[in-house]
Amino acid sequence: SSSLRANQRTIRAVCSSNMVCMTKDESVHATPIDVKGAERRARERAEMLRDKQTAAAVQAMMIFDRELIKARRDRAAFLQREALQTRRAAPDGLLDELARRLLDRLLDIKRDFKRVVVLGGASEAITRRLLAERNDVETIVVVDLSADMLNFVKSVVGEAPKRRDGASVEVLYVQGDEENLPLKEESVDAVISCLGLHWVNDLPGAMSQAARALVPDGLFLSSIFGGNTLQELRVACALAESEREGGVSCRVSPLAHVRDAGNLLGRANLRLPAVDVDSVVVGYDSPMELVEHLRKMAETNAGLSRRPFLSRHTALAASALYSDMFPASDAQASSTDANARSGVEATYEILYMTGWRAHDSQQAPKSRGSATVSLADLQKHLGAGADASTKAS
Repeated sequence: SSSLRANQRTIRAVCSSNMVCMTKDESVHATPIDVKGAERRARERAEMLRDKQTAAAVQAMMIFDRELIKARRDRAAFLQREALQTRRAAPDGLLDELARRLLDRLLDIKRDFKRVVVLGGASEAITRRLLAERNDVETIVVVDLSADMLNFVKSVVGEAPKRRDGASVEVLYVQGDEENLPLKEESVDAVISCLGLHWVNDLPGAMSQAARALVPDGLFLSSIFGGNTLQELRVACALAESEREGGVSCRVSPLAHVRDAGNLLGRANLRLPAVDVDSVVVGYDSPMELVEHLRKMAETNAGLSRRPFLSRHTALAASALYSDMFPASDAQASSTDANARSGVEATYEILYMTGWRAHDSQQAPKSRGSATVSLADLQKHLGAGADASTKAS
């Protein structure tokens, strides 16, 4: 019907590292989307960067190439679309499993989340699972840097998405930058990002923007790759480069550690912060298959300090070292050739972050000096009780 098509409209935005603009009127329907606010922030940033000294200082703090990340998400959308033709359940098994583990945390929360933002990363898996597993979602806003990825998510979800109980759900698609979110303040009940925020240059700023979009007592739920991710690949590449080229370069993008995650939640002014860590070991037939999988997930190195290419000799040496040092524990050679390599394994460390927008109903520590019982008196009481039990025995 026309109403369902209206609900499924794609709100397209032209996005670069500094600019987000709307190409379709958003006033047709009240949404959490605020492109004008994103445009205003982009203009303010552009004005600030007109000063050469400021621009140089800002550029020095940049870690990732956002335009390259967008291009690689475009490529990942194509590869996942192809994979879906042969793997009907999910285009990527790892992304689907990590999305399941992230959304499992919602099962422990006894409340409804009617308006949800899905922010980058495994947006297809999160959106598909929200529709399949929840009965409370009414509006889903999918925000992604890549228009191709948005179109892929839309092709999977369909023109008339329904949640588990059969009710229709409004799904909006917004091409926008996580570093300049086109969202209204206090407009959504939850912001969920599965593997989307570790490619952001200003992670505290992006999380603060997400927090401002939450209603009071709204939920921020995110997972990112941790610093021990692909540790095997780091070691193999470092040894190969050192042996073949006499030096070492950054072959795996820098990632946050668990000690950083709690600080990030605090800097975003999120209450009741919780951080936990998970580790997933995945087996591959060869190191080259691992690299292809990273391309499919849009997780190849996008650091500004990366070397533009890897020589053939160094790549072959890295592959051989990887196979020798990190064989999969249960892998079998896929060939009868005695020289055939067995499979390899790769470690993915996942950091889960949970935080809430401030609200009066939340637990809070008592004010200093409000205690009615002295710890010294409590210690005397406990000590007296222990002495009495000793005498009785």
